[in-house]
Amino acid sequence: MPDLDELAAARLRFPTGERVRGRIVAKPWGDGITGLFVDLGARPTGFVDVLNLPEEPRPWPEIGQEGLFEVLQHRPGQVRLYPLDASMRTRRNTRFRLSGPDWAAVSARYPVGSTVTATVTHVFPSNREYVVEFDSHHAVLEYEDPAPTVGTVGRYHVVRLLEWTQRIQAVKA
Repeated sequence: MPDLDELAAARLRFPTGERVRGRIVAKPWGDGITGLFVDLGARPTGFVDVLNLPEEPRPWPEIGQEGLFEVLQHRPGQVRLYPLDASMRTRRNTRFRLSGPDWAAVSARYPVGSTVTATVTHVFPSNREYVVEFDSHHAVLEYEDPAPTVGTVGRYHVVRLLEWTQRIQAVKA
């Protein structure tokens, strides 16, 4: 991928929403602080944020432990991950958890293939992502230049429903 920048190459190698295998390789500041690094078998390195790990440091995964992760997002030089192994996750993190019936209702309202009209609410140039909101929901999209403009209204296709993290993936129509 010689003509792709590092962020674009990482997105192709580890697409958002995909499940990837990795091995814990470092806890840069120790158990219970900041997070841990995950070797995904190719660059860039994966990272699991402290907010997605057990609150108490004792049950944090050990260096060398392998697991399955969902790709949350890309940052320059890093793939942000969510651990799918329940023993690696925290119970305090509710940012992805709706009740079963609530997630079922969202899935039924926005099935794969549906189209929504949404407004761009945030743009993050550092990792080329933006947020669109529709009804009381949102989706995070990746972009290549030029950046979208906050306040722009557009149509977006739902391309995937991510069950583990209860997120809607969409692309510009």
